[in-house]
Amino acid sequence: MAASGGETARKAHTTGVPVVRAPGPTARTRSIWLTQLVLTGSVVCITAVVQILSPDDFSSWTYAAGLAMIIALTAAALLVPWTHAPRDAVLVLPYGDIIGIGLLVAANDLQFGFLWVFPIFWIATHFALPALIAALLGVAGLMVGEAAISPPNGNLTLQLVIVILSLTFIGLTSWQAARQTRAFKQLLRRQSSRQQGTIQRVSSQERRVTQMLNALDVGIARLALDGDILAVNDTYADIYGLNRDDPTQPGRAVEYAALRGEALPELRRPLARAIRGEVFEDERVWLFDGNGKWHALSASTRILDNLGSEPLSTLLIVHDITDLIEAERAREHIATVVSHELRNPLTAIIGHAELALEDDGLAASTREQLEVIDHAGQRMQTLIGEILTSTQPRRVDSGYSRVDARRILESSLESFQPSAVAQGVRVSISVPQPLPVHGDGFRLRQVIDNLLSNAIKYTQRDGTVQISGTVDDGAAVMTITDSGIGISARDLPQVFDPYFRAETARESSTPGTGLGMGIARDIITEHDGALDVESEPGAGTRITVRLPLADDGAEDGQ
Repeated sequence: MAASGGETARKAHTTGVPVVRAPGPTARTRSIWLTQLVLTGSVVCITAVVQILSPDDFSSWTYAAGLAMIIALTAAALLVPWTHAPRDAVLVLPYGDIIGIGLLVAANDLQFGFLWVFPIFWIATHFALPALIAALLGVAGLMVGEAAISPPNGNLTLQLVIVILSLTFIGLTSWQAARQTRAFKQLLRRQSSRQQGTIQRVSSQERRVTQMLNALDVGIARLALDGDILAVNDTYADIYGLNRDDPTQPGRAVEYAALRGEALPELRRPLARAIRGEVFEDERVWLFDGNGKWHALSASTRILDNLGSEPLSTLLIVHDITDLIEAERAREHIATVVSHELRNPLTAIIGHAELALEDDGLAASTREQLEVIDHAGQRMQTLIGEILTSTQPRRVDSGYSRVDARRILESSLESFQPSAVAQGVRVSISVPQPLPVHGDGFRLRQVIDNLLSNAIKYTQRDGTVQISGTVDDGAAVMTITDSGIGISARDLPQVFDPYFRAETARESSTPGTGLGMGIARDIITEHDGALDVESEPGAGTRITVRLPLADDGAEDGQ
């Protein structure tokens, strides 16, 4: 059995040997076959019917000769390589068919003359007008010759006029229709060529625009109001740690309302607000990326009008202004230092001027000069005070306060839930009561984010992650249990070492740095807590965090 096209292609791909396919018939050759076979099929069917109903009508040798001629022409149509033959050489077939039909007409009184429609239509459709005229003259000559050999029963002139006129009208109609069809095809080809050129230009412009957008140091995302991310440039993907091939997947960065503050809820994040169609300008957020670095972002939106069939969409523009913020802080620091250093000598100048003014024996001119110095010093002191007030850096509270660890667990889960859904991991949480602890809410959130991120990342699809929290013996106990790949007993003692990754993690090809667990343990240790890991390869991992409960008199940081 011959191999199919798909099997042939697969064999060529696997063996590396090019497969040579025999060229098939061209469209011209298939048209010749079809046109000739239609006539031959009609003649054969009619012959079979007449042979059954009236076999005596085929006693004439002319009928046998006409039938044989048509069959021979059909065989020639199928065997001749028309691809290499001149275009007008095909006329042999319809002209021969006209003669063969003439022999059929001369055989009996049956009206076989209608079969001349087939070669006339063929010639009129595919050849010039002189060829059609020659064919009509040939039909007329055959009819006259037949009448000379065997006079017809009726009026020869009338029969000749009717047949020739009918064939002429059919031929001219077909010829005109063929001309219009060819003109329409040429028009379609020209329009298709122009349209293809337009598509290529548009595609080239789109690629150029994409290159320009990717070259910008501004993050740009185009969003549909139904929630779809239509496009993002490289800068936006880099800022949020997105997969360029699938930007709809959650990124590796977390947005915060302030530096080391609380994470923004999902609905308050710039992306969610932009999808809702909100218009805002220079919204400031802080971003903690997957590499442990902070970024200050300025987010703005623009509504894009719908063009043609395109739906209404929103443009989210994100500027990384971290360097600008740092430069502003440096400028403020310099201004503060300079202003502070100026106050000391200025205070001395003003003090000495005031002391000098207390001398009643001063000359009027000298007193006037000292008063000018004193007033100028006072004005300068006022200006310096205003500078110090306007450039005072914002205080970042790095002290401990009373925080609810349950809120930290819930907020972390809210951030990582999209990632879990995308990976096919089911995450559940059970924290029936508040877990008040005394500590740095930002750093504790960093711990939970690291642990929950690892649990989701190293759990296969359809796996589970369970988060629980309770109070036990004066401590807040939080556990994160997953059904993931687990860690071998040999690797467990090293999970807190910097840059160490367990063998199961390396084999899974899941990206990671090996820093998260060590950072988490250091933070928990600073809070006088403990972090324990239990795991078994293929059975999952259980991580337990214990933190002392906060005293009732501790300051509430929430």
